[in-house]
Amino acid sequence: MECFIPVVASCPLFKDIDTANIQNILQGTAYKIGSYKKNQYIFRMDQPIAYIGIILRGSIEVQKNFQSGKVVSLICKEKGDLFAEGAIFSKMSAYPCQVIARTNTDVMLLPKQDVITALSKNKALLANFLTLMSEKLVMLNQKIELLSYCSIQSKIAYSLLHCISTDWTSNVIELPYTQKAWAEHLNVSRPSLCRELRNLSREKILQIDKRVITILQRDAFELLLSE
Repeated sequence: MECFIPVVASCPLFKDIDTANIQNILQGTAYKIGSYKKNQYIFRMDQPIAYIGIILRGSIEVQKNFQSGKVVSLICKEKGDLFAEGAIFSKMSAYPCQVIARTNTDVMLLPKQDVITALSKNKALLANFLTLMSEKLVMLNQKIELLSYCSIQSKIAYSLLHCISTDWTSNVIELPYTQKAWAEHLNVSRPSLCRELRNLSREKILQIDKRVITILQRDAFELLLSE
């Protein structure tokens, strides 16, 4: 257990909980460690809700499948992040989204009922869990606002300024995912996203270097949100 405790301790669920208490909490669960290759499913949409996960190594992507065959990338998560936590108190019998490994990935899987029991016994753990749920609601509101914009350029501006950037004052933003995943997040096609990024680059509003985007004309960029 000692080998992965530092990673588990970095998970927001265990914020401000000391190592001894984390070990006690985990010893009270029937956790298991799963290893997954790139693009392998961790959870499927038709799979009964039985676990939540903590990423010990690698990264995962949460996707939503539609009957039309369209797949939308909802969020990418990295080492130390928690995933599928929103499902454990749901009345749904199966996961609402699928989770795949973006790289070779190791995860700790915690049984749903064991997590519920641990939350009922530990106030700090419960407070952290409620904070995570609150943050998910904020992200959902951001997603709704993002989808309310009509033009692709305004979607780009809102996404960079409000969803991706962690510092409102910074003009340098690093994308946490590929342009394909970003296009899915914006609910636009990848060619359309690339076209509008080229236009913004040509107009000297943005400078794009692979996943690093620099805002050159902040006032002009923010004006896109009023379109």
